[in-house]
Amino acid sequence: MKDIVELVIKIPEEIMEYIKNNDCLSVFYIDEVAKAIKNGTPLPKGHGRLIDEEQIPGDGGWDFSDRLMLTPTIIEADKESEE
Repeated sequence: MKDIVELVIKIPEEIMEYIKNNDCLSVFYIDEVAKAIKNGTPLPKGHGRLIDEEQIPGDGGWDFSDRLMLTPTIIEADKESEE
């Protein structure tokens, strides 16, 4: 399989909605999307699942690993690189 780069980017909501609702990217947004990709944060190969620490349940009164397991996943782990 070809190498894949997982990238976290920040783009304006207006552009995201346009991309989701259309079959192609408007020429008006190409520069902004390219800039977002250029300034994006690559995720390291073999990363674990990504969570929002603010969503960790509970008050600390029970096992932390159990609390982490119940935290919703934002981005799944990079399992292909773990093999």
